[in-house]
Formats: sequence, structure tokens, C-alpha cells
Amino acid sequence: MECPPTFIRLTPNGRGAVASFLLCGGNALHVFLSCWQGKKPLDEHPVWGRLQLTDTGDCEEAVVCRTADDAIEIHTHGGEQIALALETLFQLHGAVLKTWQKHFTPGTSQRDFALQLLPFAPTERTAQILLDQYNGALERELSAMEQCSDPDERQWRTLRLQELSALGKHLVEPFRVVLAGASNAGKSSLLNAILGFKRSLVHTQPGTTRDVVSGQAALAGFPVTFFDTAGFRETDDELERQGINRSLSSLANADLVIWVIDTTVEESQRPACPVESNVLFCFNKIDLAGTPVHLAGTPVSALTGAGIELLLDEVLRHLIPYLPQPGEAVPLVRF
Repeated sequence: MECPPTFIRLTPNGRGAVASFLLCGGNALHVFLSCWQGKKPLDEHPVWGRLQLTDTGDCEEAVVCRTADDAIEIHTHGGEQIALALETLFQLHGAVLKTWQKHFTPGTSQRDFALQLLPFAPTERTAQILLDQYNGALERELSAMEQCSDPDERQWRTLRLQELSALGKHLVEPFRVVLAGASNAGKSSLLNAILGFKRSLVHTQPGTTRDVVSGQAALAGFPVTFFDTAGFRETDDELERQGINRSLSSLANADLVIWVIDTTVEESQRPACPVESNVLFCFNKIDLAGTPVHLAGTPVSALTGAGIELLLDEVLRHLIPYLPQPGEAVPLVRF
């Protein structure tokens, strides 16, 4: 008895411009042609046509190509409704649904891991780095190191791989950057200025933020999640105290802390930063107090936008001191 064909969704779940699928194995070609309204016979050249979804005549436009005797790639409009309709259609014809992870069964090499991560790359730049690793960038670098006779160059190459290994775990998982500081220092306004839209509630009354609020961004093509946290101050408000405790937890898990300082407040009245490493000091409200040239840190105005680009440049330098070159090896880290 012939095995049933397998239907695999190649693109991640969710909304998108295009959704891609693979129908393969068993009598895949016969099953596909029974639903296909378009050019026949199929070959390796992409062709346009329609798939009949139901007996009532509903159809979905598609671009398809035959990649093997028993394998057809299907590319349609993106969206969950269409994807679910196609899964239902081919299940009714006897196909078995399978995830792409189980179908391709990647191994443990860097190339296999890059293939496993590639569909989840959030930016074009991280996708390109993963493609470089899939195409053997790390293997080539390790081979070059073995053949290198200069010990200084070999040491330099080793240090470079160590530097980039920190980036390897953030090609899919965003960097975590936490905005922290005293109440009413302007953290929520700063988050809104960074993201370019109002993500956090802003109010002149201290203690407005009582939970951790986040927003996604990309710096030079690398994914970053910014977190706005409750301000540090003495308070009798139980909800606010809980928010401060959540802020402390966020600091412990951060790749970088932006400690936001209100320049209109006397230095003696400012709370001390509770962390010592991975901290970038940011002096906010320079539109009210002037640039604090006598203090080490980045001056900004969340209200006017002054200094925001400089701040983001500093954030990127802290997160990725040395950006990878095209085709360079970036060791991937499993998480």
C-alpha cells in the first residue's frame, strides 16, 4: 500500500505576504493535480494557477513548481485562514500534516542549526548571517585557523570568534535593554522616543509605571527589545513596590541597562544605580537643565528627541562592539 503524501508548512504561522508549503511523497503529484487549475504537466519552472479549495468553487491563487518527482512547492497569499484551508484541503485527500522541523530533521552541526533558526530570523540582517552560517562560514574559519602557521593570527581569529559568540544567541532572540532609574526621570517618554510611538503611559506624577512595558526595535538590523520599568523611590504604595521589585528582576536579566537620570534633580537626590556592569548612563531632560558636560553619560531630551540617535549608537556599541562582516563566521549558541 502506497504511503500517503506529506503536507508541510514552510513559513512560520501568522500573517504574512506569502505563505509557502511543500506537498511530497506518496501520490503527492496525483493529489495535487486533482485540486489544480493551471498549466500541466508541472516541471521545475514556477507557474501560476488556482487551487480548488471546496466543492462550492472557492479557489486560491498560487505559484507552484515541481522540485522532484514526488514534491511540489506551493506559494500562496499569506495568512492563517488560507494556510488552514490548504491544510484541510490536502488532509481531505489523505495527506498527513508534518512540521518542517520534523520533516527536515536537522542534526547538531552549525549548518543544521542555522537552517533550524532561519525561519525565525526577525530581520533581514540576521537572516543573512544565518544563511552565511548555513553556507559553511564557521567551517571555513575553523579550517583557516588549522592551516594558519602564525600563532598571533591564530590567537586573533580565536578571540574574534569569542567576541561574536555573544551575538550568535541574539540572531533570533532579541537583546534585552532595560530603561531604569528614579521615578519621573522620563523613562516612559524615552521609550516612546526610541520606538517612535506612544508605547508607555506618560504622566508628570511619579510612580505612573507599575509594571514592565516592552517594545521591539531593530538597531543596524539586529533585534532589540526595550523595557520600561517602574521608577526607584521610597513608597508606601504596595502596587508600586511590586513594580519596583519587577524592575529589579528585569535588571538581572538585561543585556544592557540604560540608567536614566533626571538632570533637573540635584545629584544628591538621585538614587544610585543598583547594578555595576552592562550599564549605560543617560541624562534626560537636557531641554530643561542644559547638557551636563561635567558628567559621564549620554545627554538626551525625550521631549525634543535631541540625543536619541547618539544614545542608540551607544546602545549598539555596548551590545555589539564589533559588527560582523558579510560572510564572517558567527558561532551559534543554543538557548
